[in-house]
Amino acid sequence: MRDWFVKWEKAIVIVIVVLFTAGIVWWSIAAYLGASKAKASSNTPSKDNATAVLTKDGTELDYPYWIMSYEINDEVNQMRQQYTAYGQKLDPVFDELTLSYSAVKKLFDIKVIEYYADKNNLAPTDKEVETEFNKFIDDQIAKLKENQDTWKKYLDYYKSEDNLRNIIKANYKNAYRIQLIIDRVKNEVSKVSKEEGLKYLKDNFEDLKKQYEEIKAQHILVSDEATANKIKQMIENKEITFEDAASKYSKDTSNATSGGELGWFKHNTMVKEFEDASFNATVGELVGPVKTNYGYHIIRVQDKKVFNNPEDIMNKFPEIYSEIEKKLKDEKFITWVKEYKENEKLGLEYLDEDLKLYDEYVVLSESKDEQKIREFIKSLEQYIFENDELAVDASTNEEAIYINATNLLKDILNQKLDKFTKYLTLKDSVDPEILKLGLDEINKKYNELSEKMKNVQGEEYTKLLKERFKYEDAKDFLEIKEELKDYTDSEIAENKVKLQKEMEVLKAKRIKVLDELFAEYPSSNKTVEFYYQEAPENYEVALKYSENKIDTYKQYLRYIDANAMFQYFGQQLKEINFNLNRIAFSKASTETRIEALETLIDFNDTFSQNTFSKIGYLEEIKKLDPKYPGIDKMIEDAEKEYESQNATETSK
Repeated sequence: MRDWFVKWEKAIVIVIVVLFTAGIVWWSIAAYLGASKAKASSNTPSKDNATAVLTKDGTELDYPYWIMSYEINDEVNQMRQQYTAYGQKLDPVFDELTLSYSAVKKLFDIKVIEYYADKNNLAPTDKEVETEFNKFIDDQIAKLKENQDTWKKYLDYYKSEDNLRNIIKANYKNAYRIQLIIDRVKNEVSKVSKEEGLKYLKDNFEDLKKQYEEIKAQHILVSDEATANKIKQMIENKEITFEDAASKYSKDTSNATSGGELGWFKHNTMVKEFEDASFNATVGELVGPVKTNYGYHIIRVQDKKVFNNPEDIMNKFPEIYSEIEKKLKDEKFITWVKEYKENEKLGLEYLDEDLKLYDEYVVLSESKDEQKIREFIKSLEQYIFENDELAVDASTNEEAIYINATNLLKDILNQKLDKFTKYLTLKDSVDPEILKLGLDEINKKYNELSEKMKNVQGEEYTKLLKERFKYEDAKDFLEIKEELKDYTDSEIAENKVKLQKEMEVLKAKRIKVLDELFAEYPSSNKTVEFYYQEAPENYEVALKYSENKIDTYKQYLRYIDANAMFQYFGQQLKEINFNLNRIAFSKASTETRIEALETLIDFNDTFSQNTFSKIGYLEEIKKLDPKYPGIDKMIEDAEKEYESQNATETSK
């Protein structure tokens, strides 16, 4: 009935630093405008320690409109913690620079907001910050004291309340100051009028109903309609209470003993029949029996939050409107920051060369300008290659940016190649009689065939499908021909060959860079994936790629069993198995082959439980390394397991 997901959480004592960081992030605009907890050094700031500086009309601004290295480090560390908290693994090659870049862009926006506050006398005084921050600390400590066991743990750790207060002040006072500035500027520039709010409610009313409307209900679930009607009659006649009936008769064991209580639920939470009946019911009314895939339900709605018109949201549900208003305010503020930067000609000058290069790459990834991408790659190659070989002093960041940039070019070249190839293939195979019809008539015929296919099956369906393919090919050919109208057929063929040669040259360069990255960072999953795409014949890379894929699919076993895994990911798992067997029985090094066999055994134990195959893999390991630790015992145990399985099967 419900898609129930039970989430187990570890009970941990969280250090106060994490607690207050969470509080500060809660005030901010999601992940967009967080507040850095960094404190400025007591020494005079040096531009040597800055990563980027803000500019006004192209001229660099003075401190405090610099983005300092320590600020970026603090932001990056916070993002790393968030990744770790969600069980995500950061890529050491491709993610670190991305995090630093994200931190710079975030800090840029914060500095812009501070700039506006300074120019418009909105920045709080030191005294105001001190007063507000002390109030915040008082509130947070009061919350901690509500649970005396938790409070005692904090006191045991920090020795006294004063120590705790001092640690918070030392680490987060600057973050609080920044948040005060953000709040003041936001309140100044992103007010939402009643008219704006009402217009949004009217324009998005149906979506808002789905998002916010709620029902609080109880239910009783039984197997057949007759029983449901009997129970309903008993409740209506006051022979039994709804709660007692739920406890006595309901098949839904998750809530039967609690009177069938379902709590509050929104649209698209329950199956459609149950939802429709609940939302259409009157509070206190007995509804049903309602038939669903689970059986027959008697429903009693206890309370409702539903909107008859947009004004209801604003007037009857102020807490919901307040949430919507905050969302509108935040969206307005984000737009304002962007426009303020443009209107005031506020820019960012990178002092860090790697981040400067990465910024160029980001701009190109958004523009998809082929010529500029080519020029950027050419400029990068001056750093990375020396006489067609990798330069000794090429940095990891430069190499990562090169791979990202060449990914952009590869996509563009592949699209061109696909177009050339498809044109040349269809040119000789498309039905010339269909081409004479013209594109409009071909589209019409294609749609007619699609409609006919909805009402037939078997041989007739196959016949229509083949016919539709002919029109689809003709349609594709004419569309591509229009795109390539400036080329002759021979020029298209020549360009295809040139393109293939260019892609081979690019592939060779990428392999050199990826080989270097793989040697230095074998734990980089993205490096492995990119390398495997270019050179699947490389046994070491193919092995690591397969191991990474296995680790990914193992995560799903927390939610579904091995049999279901093959139902959902059968093709992918077969490809992994094939790949590992290809490596295990190849001419790769003995070390690589043994690792592939070990991985196959792990794969087998995890997903397929094929003991016969496992024995074969173990015997192959013994051939490669007769002194492999414990190999004879492993083979013996596997053979016993196989015999036991056979005996069990025979006795059935």
